Amino acid sequence: MASRFPSIEEFDDGQIEAVQSGTTALDLGLDEDPQADFLSREKATLGADADLFVTENDNALLSGGEQFDSSFPSMAVGNEQVGPGGTVTGSAEPYLPGALNTNAYHGISSEPEEEPEPVREWRERQRLEIEARDKVSEVRKSETIEKAQAAIDDFYENYNLKRDKAVEETRREAQEFLDSRENTVAGGTSWERIAKLVDLSDKGARSGSDKTRFREMLLSLRKDEKAPGASGF
Repeated sequence: MASRFPSIEEFDDGQIEAVQSGTTALDLGLDEDPQADFLSREKATLGADADLFVTENDNALLSGGEQFDSSFPSMAVGNEQVGPGGTVTGSAEPYLPGALNTNAYHGISSEPEEEPEPVREWRERQRLEIEARDKVSEVRKSETIEKAQAAIDDFYENYNLKRDKAVEETRREAQEFLDSRENTVAGGTSWERIAKLVDLSDKGARSGSDKTRFREMLLSLRKDEKAPGASGF
């Protein structure tokens, strides 16, 4: 028998104690397994013919409650691994429901899987292309270095040639200047030496101009050894 709380009318009448009753949910057996209860009622209805309808699943349903109780023992009874207040005091090792089935992993090979043929062919083509590009790049690099070195050599060669020519030309002009200066002060009449220092060409001179008349006069004095001042001072 289970107790129940008094109703409002009973509470108003002063009834405050729990009332014993046999019609509560606990007394009706609702805390039992509904599937097992259903099978029990079916067996009672069928009678002797109930064995004709028994299957393997019936035993699993009937033993389900026992398996649950064995897996999850009641907290009310003594349990050496459960302390006061529901504290677990057993081993700290993880719960293993059963032996690990290693057959499921037996088919998995530890060796690396071989690459498919298309992938290997692609890798080989990629390697050959990279090698070809590297060779072309190396050839171009060598050609560029050779051209740069040749350009540098040509530059210095031309520079040295031009420098040598310029030095030689300067020396020649200096020597000619010295020779012409000596000629103007030595040999011939005074008018001949003067004519060497003057440009007697008629280039750019207009006919009848003073420059033309001066040139003609200087030429006549240079040819005349008896001209005034021809013998010098």
